[in-house]
Amino acid sequence: MARKTTTSKTAAVRTTAGRATTASKTTVRRAVKEQEAEGPAVQPNQPKVLGKRELIDRVVESSGIKKKAAKPVVEAMLKELGDALSQGETLNLQPFGKGIIKNRKELENAEVIELRLRRSKQARIAAGGAPKDPLAEAAE
Repeated sequence: MARKTTTSKTAAVRTTAGRATTASKTTVRRAVKEQEAEGPAVQPNQPKVLGKRELIDRVVESSGIKKKAAKPVVEAMLKELGDALSQGETLNLQPFGKGIIKNRKELENAEVIELRLRRSKQARIAAGGAPKDPLAEAAE
């Protein structure tokens, strides 16, 4: 059973199994909130994207401080990182890694920066990623 919801200023059309009905703005808002609560549909081949809101939530969860206190700190950190990259500085922030700017390109409305990030194996292990063992298992 396919369910599609579209929004407009006056009303919305909801199609359920080929049947069209109109819904009020409140019903549409409720349906949109339910879809947002379920989370975005992630395609299997698409990489996950970490946004600022989720970063702040993760910082709050891992540090135990209040969101009200974490938000300005995270925003200031992101601003300073962006400023450092714009000025061509190399980043050396362990356990995050060492970032070296490879290419820069100024566009009309943006700045494109290609960054090479190198992380140590200890940082990857601390982040939860197990290192790959290149050796085969010993035969018994």
